[in-house]
Amino acid sequence: MTQPLPLYNQIVYTREDLIADVAHELDPAGLTTVLGAWEMASSVHEFQTRADATPYFWHIARVVKILVRELRYLSPDVLAAALLHDVLEDSTLITAEVVKFNFGSYVSYIVEVLTKRIRLTGPARLREDAEYIERLSYSSIDCKIVKFAERLDNFRCLEFGVKRNPFQYIDETATHYFPMAAGENNRMLDTLVAEMKKIKGKMAG
Repeated sequence: MTQPLPLYNQIVYTREDLIADVAHELDPAGLTTVLGAWEMASSVHEFQTRADATPYFWHIARVVKILVRELRYLSPDVLAAALLHDVLEDSTLITAEVVKFNFGSYVSYIVEVLTKRIRLTGPARLREDAEYIERLSYSSIDCKIVKFAERLDNFRCLEFGVKRNPFQYIDETATHYFPMAAGENNRMLDTLVAEMKKIKGKMAG
């Protein structure tokens, strides 16, 4: 009897899945970089859960899955940065210097661009959000690809309650993020935006 497919937010992309997908494409150094990032990120996020009660690292791993399986983007640095994109926010031990020492300056750069001071409130939080958008808009294309892949995974999880106000999240994405992709003429960004627009359309209907 065929087993029903899991709900999207229950999808688990494992370390073994990742190795099977990329081992034949990456050289040993590149694979070591990616798996090292997996170990660091899975350790940092080990006890975190999302608002839908799923392990937070499932979300991180699915972002990498989007890069690997949907975009076929197998840059070791970008995959490592995708795995690590929240570690500076969620760890009191991991610093940008630690990331740079272990994974190099470009991975550290992407992670720093994608790091937000999430514990701010009130006007300080609004300023941080605006500065984050501006920083991302002037960042490398890889920063945007990782961020848009992360945003797409969140879009796919909106129906499971991962955001308090899903319609606000969608509107914020359309207003502040979609325009970043418009002038880049990048196939991967266009693909990610198209997928998010499909979900936006379904929720609007």
